[in-house]
Amino acid sequence: DGIKAHLNLAVLAYWIVSVTKYRLKIREYPNMRWDEIMRIAQAQVVVTAEMDTEDGRKVSVRQSTEAENELAKIYRLLEVNPNPIGKVKSVVPLKPPPKKSPPEKQGVT
Repeated sequence: DGIKAHLNLAVLAYWIVSVTKYRLKIREYPNMRWDEIMRIAQAQVVVTAEMDTEDGRKVSVRQSTEAENELAKIYRLLEVNPNPIGKVKSVVPLKPPPKKSPPEKQGVT
């Protein structure tokens, strides 16, 4: 199963690279190596800020940085959203108090 999963991931990765380069080529973007595309894309990252509230909850906010000009151009040519996750806010609620286990029944003998 491990080999099959690895092979499937390799095929998926090859497909992503091939389709991306093909779409850029037909839109007359200069022929570029995949490692150069990845170098440009590494400028965009996802940032997470976490904080605890006074009542014990944890608030987390995630968003991606803005794409730089060259990456934004690639996104436009590929018709991909330059801000894929938008702004995601999540709140972890308070932990409920532990349930009390019912008292053990004592039998009469």
